[in-house]
Amino acid sequence: MKQLAEIATRPLVPAQAVTATVEVAALAEERDLYVWFENTSARNTDGRRGIAGLPESLLPCARGTRVVERRYVEDHMHLLCAVHLKCKGDAADRVAALYTAALSVGTVAWVGTGSQYQRAWVDMYGARTLLPRPAES
Repeated sequence: MKQLAEIATRPLVPAQAVTATVEVAALAEERDLYVWFENTSARNTDGRRGIAGLPESLLPCARGTRVVERRYVEDHMHLLCAVHLKCKGDAADRVAALYTAALSVGTVAWVGTGSQYQRAWVDMYGARTLLPRPAES
């Protein structure tokens, strides 16, 4: 799963020679991840039913990752239908964790990054004030 996530987040254009200072800057840079969870509740596979999103308690958390905005399944307080995350460093681990968490409950995560996914998010949900960044300790 991690290998799939690394391939999915690999740049389309081959990178030039990378120096150590560029790598340090890339680790400190925040990247937006836009995640949608598929409604698989109508599916019935091997006697198991799907789910209409992802339970918020299963959202994988990691150092350097924070939730910016959550969208819930209509009329449900704990099932996420979408989430906007910001993460520092390599996003491949986060993407793999999101896919794994979704698959563990019988749903599918669609993860995107970049301006086209930001536009899709704004078109679907409108622009909102982002949740504040937690204080560094």
